[in-house]
Amino acid sequence: MNPTLQFLIFIVGFFIILGLFIRLIQIAEKRLGGKVPNRRYSGVMSVIISGMVLGIVMMFQPVALALMEPGFLLLLISTLAFILWSHVWPAPVLQPHSGEAAER
Repeated sequence: MNPTLQFLIFIVGFFIILGLFIRLIQIAEKRLGGKVPNRRYSGVMSVIISGMVLGIVMMFQPVALALMEPGFLLLLISTLAFILWSHVWPAPVLQPHSGEAAER
């Protein structure tokens, strides 16, 4: 196959995948933005960051080279999840107004 054609197919495919990921972020932001409880939001973020750290450790440990590929995949998936989840914001914490209750 012609190298120029291969390059064009790669670029078009890359931008299609990138556009789909951006659309997924928009959908997640619209459906979940401001609706996720703080505790659940923090828990999901902790799991994602733990996956990133574990993926890095698996990739750069010198004992078992077989862990390099799963470590890379874990790091890749965790990074994409972090990008997606960072566009979702937690639900606002509602605090009662103590001044209004005292006036009534």
